[in-house]
Amino acid sequence: MTKRPPAVELACWLLWFLVAAGLLVCVMVVVQRDDLGAVWSPMQVGDSTVQPVEFVPVILVLYGVTAVLAATLIALFRTGHNWARHSLAAIVVGIFLVAVATVRTDPPTLVDGMAIGAAVLSAVTLVFIWHPQSRGFVQHIAARES
Repeated sequence: MTKRPPAVELACWLLWFLVAAGLLVCVMVVVQRDDLGAVWSPMQVGDSTVQPVEFVPVILVLYGVTAVLAATLIALFRTGHNWARHSLAAIVVGIFLVAVATVRTDPPTLVDGMAIGAAVLSAVTLVFIWHPQSRGFVQHIAARES
């Protein structure tokens, strides 16, 4: 078994931290559902029959699918699959974009802080996913297997 370089180990730890932070965000969304509904739902105008958007189930399902996918890809990245590294990078870029978009909606302060933290953590995670040590690790595994 090839020893994984520090950049790969750190990237995996940061990815697991992002998964755990996502669970915390889901709990916050459920707890602050009313405050977020006021920001994220369309405004009620007069006699409108438009119902407020129920976003909590969507966020919970999206988190569940993304967390399971990330967990699977982390295991594959740790064994040297380059495509898993790129897939994880795409997920992290998605988290970064969602975090930036969330800040722009002027959410409650706690959600705003979590979104900024997620954006910073995502950027740092990307550095280690695309680090030369990570690339060298997956290239070494690929060369050994062929």
